[in-house]
Amino acid sequence: MAEITLAVVPSTTPGDSPIALDSLCGALSKLIGSPVRSAHPPTYEALAAGLERDQVQYAWMPPALLVLTEEQIKIRPLLSAVRNERTDYCAALFIDSAGPFEHLAELAGSTVAWVDPMSAAGYLCPRLHLAARGFDPRRFFGRELFLHSHAEVVRAVFDGRASIGATYGERPEEGQPVRRAGFCDIAPDRVARVLEWTPAIPNDMIAGHGLMPTAEHRVFGNAILTLAERESGRQLLYSAFHADRFVTTPRDALRPLRDLVRHARASGLLNQL
Repeated sequence: MAEITLAVVPSTTPGDSPIALDSLCGALSKLIGSPVRSAHPPTYEALAAGLERDQVQYAWMPPALLVLTEEQIKIRPLLSAVRNERTDYCAALFIDSAGPFEHLAELAGSTVAWVDPMSAAGYLCPRLHLAARGFDPRRFFGRELFLHSHAEVVRAVFDGRASIGATYGERPEEGQPVRRAGFCDIAPDRVARVLEWTPAIPNDMIAGHGLMPTAEHRVFGNAILTLAERESGRQLLYSAFHADRFVTTPRDALRPLRDLVRHARASGLLNQL
């Protein structure tokens, strides 16, 4: 196998960093027997461009980016992250519970904090959810901030730059507290209130360029799974991806998100998302 590149957009998950990815690539190089180089595209758009130009062979991708990018080039989902024994999560539209708002309708004309237009939990799915609830996402908010990380979205809501924000989370059972969400990870000493939960979204994935041989994908995927069997490897993977472990991506894992994208295109929302 020739030199390959594994790319991650910094700060797409809490805990990742260029240093962590560099260390992971060093460990993968030893297992594969070929050099694995790390790349740190500054944005999701730059990551997609790297795949299109064949400068990136493997990437850590949010599912929305994968679905939209596969419309232009062939991409193969390989491994799905497992967090808290789940391979999916939700998006949460949340506010500072100390603020004056109680219901989503009261936020009309306010400032919203998003992660990035390619973020499933931080933008795409909440926008589609708003549309399904009868709120036109193109006109509902008075101002939109794009802050490029879940951490910064949480900070913006709690420091008053935004009245509402979108982040990832796990929807609890009725009457139970939220135990995992962007605001729990970033600001555990503050109290947030979730106004809306979206339907389930697949966890982020490791994907390979679709024009690479299947055998090479198998070697790379097996190297990740082998690392996950070792304590030192699990620490590397957690630092780079904030994932407890990985499983082979189910064949139909992206079907619900593909359906959402088709709905967005049919309703004229996608270019406005």
